[in-house]
Amino acid sequence: MKTLVFLLVWAGCVAAHAAPLTITGDDGATLSLDAAPQRIISLAPNLTELAYAAGLGSRMVAVTAYSDYPDAARKLPLVGDVFHLDWERIVALKPDLVLAWASSFPAADRARFAQMKLKALVLEPRRLDDIPRALRLLGQAGDATAQAEAAARSFERHREALRDRYASRPTVRVWFQIAADPLLTVNGDHIVSDVLRLCGAENVFADAPLLTPAISEEALVQARPQLLLGDADTPELQKDMLAHWRRLPLAAAREGRMAFIPPDLISRASPRILQGAERICGEVERVR
Repeated sequence: MKTLVFLLVWAGCVAAHAAPLTITGDDGATLSLDAAPQRIISLAPNLTELAYAAGLGSRMVAVTAYSDYPDAARKLPLVGDVFHLDWERIVALKPDLVLAWASSFPAADRARFAQMKLKALVLEPRRLDDIPRALRLLGQAGDATAQAEAAARSFERHREALRDRYASRPTVRVWFQIAADPLLTVNGDHIVSDVLRLCGAENVFADAPLLTPAISEEALVQARPQLLLGDADTPELQKDMLAHWRRLPLAAAREGRMAFIPPDLISRASPRILQGAERICGEVERVR
């Protein structure tokens, strides 16, 4: 009798494990997984960070350029960058799941993955709310729901703490610069604007039609930002931005209301973006 019970339980476990899991990526495509993936490749630095945070780090076998966090990711083989993938190496690594960033995953690459029967999960968090959702989806895909849920809840608590502290404070008008030539910023649909709203700040070019619009110097001056923020992490870039701002008739530049945010902490849609939010909220509060 005991043997029969054991066999029935074992058979049930096998059947449950064998049942395919169907998940839907941010591109709307459904993906069927027969088992939790054991060999994962990430095609974007923020996806690498999300995978590690969701508890899938031990299963990562390769990444693309600039996947430098956490430290363990630096030791993984590279399979290209945002412009070019090393298809020969990807095939040789035999991944059972590839994580792709929608904005840098052209139709030709999608077709090639399908042709080679490689499964790609497309993610593209566009709002802060999308980050815990992506963590939970990765945890579900990789059968790591406990760690993924813990990471998602930690992110949500941190985000709510910042919102409770800053979101209802007097609004500060902010210019956020991501490049100097041409002069580029972000509009209200960009995740950076979500961070600004979290801090009780307003993106002066939130209404721009493009996600990363080019802005004239005249338009920047007319926008009268109270705070100038730059996405720059080297002394050279920061020096150039400061010099440019100071050449313009901007009260914020004249009065020293300028700061820089490390790109990795604000341009990557990963849990670390709240570290960038902490810095931005602090600078916004200083202006108040």
